[in-house]
Amino acid sequence: MVVLAQAQSSVTLVVLAMDVMETPLPSLARDKQQNATASLATREAWYSDLALDASDSVSADGLAIDGHSLYVKATGGNSLQAIDLNCPGKVGSQTTTLLGPAERIVDWTTALHHDNLVAAADSQGSVTVWQDRIQTVTFDAHASACVSVRFHPTVAGVLATSANSGPTSSEVRLWNVSADTQTPFWHTNVDNGIDSMSIRGDGQLLAASTRAGTCAIFDPRLAGSIDSAVGVTAAFHAAGRPTRVLWTGEAPFLITTGQSKMRERSAALWDQRNLAKPLASLQLQPSTKTLIPFYDEDTRLAYFAEKGDVIIHWADGDPSSATPLAQLGSVVLPAPISGCALLPKPQLGVMRGEIARVHAVVESTGAGQGAAIVPIPHIAPRRTYLDFHSDLFPDTRAPLPAQSFECWLDQAPVCIPKMALDPAKSADSLASLRRTYCSLLSRSVPADAAEPAADHGSRAEPEDAMLNPPAESENRLSKLASAPAGLEVKQHNMPGATATASVNKRTVEQHDPKVKPVVADQLARIPTKQGSGWKLPETDHARFKYLEGFAYRPTDHFTNLLNVNLRFSQQNDPVRVGPKHIAVSLKGAGGQVGVFCRDSPGRVPDNPATIAHGADVVDIELDPFDPGVVATAGVDGRLQMWRVPDIPLVGEVTFELEEYIHVTADRIHQVRFHPCARGVVAVLVSDIDAYSIYVYSGLMLHFIVGKTSDGIHSFEWSPSGDHIALTTKKSRLLRIYDARSQDLLVSGSAMDSIRPSRIAWLGNYRICLAGFSTGSRRQLALYSTDDLSRPLSTVTIDVGPGVLVPISDADCGIIYLDDRGSRLTHAFEVVGDQLIELPKFESPLPSLGMAALPKVYSDVAQCEVLRAYRLSSQSLESVGFRVPRKRPEFFQDAIFPDTVDTETPAVDTLAWLGGAAALPLLINLCPPDMKPLSEAPPVPVRQRTFAVETEQTANNTKDAISAMLSRVDEPDEEQAPSPDSESDWDD
Repeated sequence: MVVLAQAQSSVTLVVLAMDVMETPLPSLARDKQQNATASLATREAWYSDLALDASDSVSADGLAIDGHSLYVKATGGNSLQAIDLNCPGKVGSQTTTLLGPAERIVDWTTALHHDNLVAAADSQGSVTVWQDRIQTVTFDAHASACVSVRFHPTVAGVLATSANSGPTSSEVRLWNVSADTQTPFWHTNVDNGIDSMSIRGDGQLLAASTRAGTCAIFDPRLAGSIDSAVGVTAAFHAAGRPTRVLWTGEAPFLITTGQSKMRERSAALWDQRNLAKPLASLQLQPSTKTLIPFYDEDTRLAYFAEKGDVIIHWADGDPSSATPLAQLGSVVLPAPISGCALLPKPQLGVMRGEIARVHAVVESTGAGQGAAIVPIPHIAPRRTYLDFHSDLFPDTRAPLPAQSFECWLDQAPVCIPKMALDPAKSADSLASLRRTYCSLLSRSVPADAAEPAADHGSRAEPEDAMLNPPAESENRLSKLASAPAGLEVKQHNMPGATATASVNKRTVEQHDPKVKPVVADQLARIPTKQGSGWKLPETDHARFKYLEGFAYRPTDHFTNLLNVNLRFSQQNDPVRVGPKHIAVSLKGAGGQVGVFCRDSPGRVPDNPATIAHGADVVDIELDPFDPGVVATAGVDGRLQMWRVPDIPLVGEVTFELEEYIHVTADRIHQVRFHPCARGVVAVLVSDIDAYSIYVYSGLMLHFIVGKTSDGIHSFEWSPSGDHIALTTKKSRLLRIYDARSQDLLVSGSAMDSIRPSRIAWLGNYRICLAGFSTGSRRQLALYSTDDLSRPLSTVTIDVGPGVLVPISDADCGIIYLDDRGSRLTHAFEVVGDQLIELPKFESPLPSLGMAALPKVYSDVAQCEVLRAYRLSSQSLESVGFRVPRKRPEFFQDAIFPDTVDTETPAVDTLAWLGGAAALPLLINLCPPDMKPLSEAPPVPVRQRTFAVETEQTANNTKDAISAMLSRVDEPDEEQAPSPDSESDWDD
């Protein structure tokens, strides 16, 4: 009878798809964890007076623990004893016996994804499964004695078993115990015999240690993988001696233990990508017993215990540290050890600094006393334990399945659920995860299984309740993880690597999504209509040849900026501006990002509010649809979403970490939010041999775009969010991909140099590329998305080393170029297929970066076409660009068309994932107290003309001359003529 129903889900929960480097812990936190001290708990906390059977196989740990119980082998060897975790003391008569096989049990294990689920294998090859301490499944796995049994870490109902069928041959089988018939769906033969096996934390690879001192790695999901290992380690350990293998969580590293030829106990740390020799090794005192490895992937600490010994060692298990496997300490027990196990993280006493707890089974605690289980807490020193120390306790793996059996077989990516350890948040975090992974969780519990006892754990919520959670408690990720019926969300299908993510705590605000918040310098605007597409204005002449850049008043600047990060990557922007906040990269340990209120300019205090990412920050982004969220990406492979509190950002301000995506790649390079769909983000990552762009929706990785070994300089979403444009390094190509099908649509030559180049879209059909040609000549090129074989227009600006960062204004058809390290800001207008140079803007200080606000925050009454902030070494300058107009008292609708609303999602997220196209929501920029110029009355016609004035002036001149002559010609009336005057001349 089938009792473990296999999980199905309408939405595939996913994980990344390449084997990548493990993320190092922040150095400060790692040092404090390595300085932790371990000591035996008081006898009141022991589980004593036990009657145990200490005989088991090489691969058995001798103890198994889940969130509610401890499991040990009872006397006689054919049953297990279940001990309540919360009831220490003399528990010999209070244990629950789990009756199972008739033969002796050789190995047993618990499930990571479900409490109260345990499986055991016996010496006749049978396997028994108990759930809630009730036997549910028994089947014959092998014809010979089993060696080990392990639950799959991410898929409910999948078991791995191994057995040695001969002196030099063995087999490994995988079972789906939810199937109607118990037949293995995968098996492989291993030469030289198996001592132990381990499944990687993401469930993609299986490792088996052999008697030859080697370790073979298999991928059960690959076609033709039977009898074909994907890798085999070198023979580091001596052949013929017992060996063990253990994966370091979800990372591509594994630990093997064994003995040298001189019988020295040895441990080795291996990189899956280079199995020729270990990364590091550890040598201990000679012995003949098995060295049992344990690993805490949160603290990167490795523990080693030997059966029959009285010492437990711990070492630095971080592969990225300077000295991996360096011994950090040890603890001595009162009696020989017969078993060991690590306590699950949610059960730790985090409020007293307990970073780990090892439970050791000792054979006898004194004369006349039985065996005991001794807790060994590992405490990190802190000055006070009144508050929760988040730097010691990152979000940890939750006891939930992460994907369905079918999705795992199809090599679909998976997202590991992680929960908060803060006691104030852990319950809500786990409840939110249960809603997110509701279909997987509900089907991991048998429908006909008995109800669990009240003292032995809680039962999952009913499926109907989980599928329809209350609106007020629903979070953003649970909305994204639950697709409506009939909607198929395409997932990427690629094997090999891991991404993990914690639950998102970002709640969906209950408000009209069309209404914009009122800010200090801008009235709320409502989208007026829906556009048909993103296009450039059509014009045959330059309309902005008198463009003027200007700086706002000094009172509008942010001054006294201390510790600005001068070494921020030139491929990214060290400053980001949103409607409410400004984020600036700062120098300092732990990757600091300063956050300022945009409406509070002036002198910045010496201790501004800062976000501590935990590692050096490589990129900063602001969520376009949630102005209170800042995203930071660091060299630790984490993309973290921080909630900015709605308080004055001065002094010590606590930023709540709402969500993070842990991308276990070698490095994150860039982060870009989707321009039209809420909660979708693209991340540019690099592995040892390839660059890729991962597209996430909430916790889920849906698409992997543009994977190439040529390297990627930068990428940008198209305005509609359907396409991604990128530039490659080695091949120097400009490519455009379909973001959902991951198909390459068009490709062409980019800049001639391999130096950094940046992309900017101008509408959906034009791309501007700023970069370098040969000889360090800086250029700007304009491309059509229909044909990237050659640019439509190319402009050589000058020769210089600084990177040009383009900022596009599709409404006006203008490209602004921030000249890094220079005082200039260049501008070009797109007229047809040509680039027309516009006047430059010169600032008194060199630029470290510039970020622009959406068009709705420009002062259109002053004909301002762009509002931006320009970062220098000690200040953040507010600048603008405007155009002089004849009638500025009217709204210039000729240069301010309806603009795209970039603060309201244009398409539903699940609809976009399913293939729906986004249509732009447009906003009329005309202020309510202004009248458009197109509706303004005509200019009054002047009555006097030049011809009339000229004629009048001529007439006046003639009159004046005539009057003058008339006065000269008139005779003097008082003087009479002489009577003889005429006679005088007659003579």
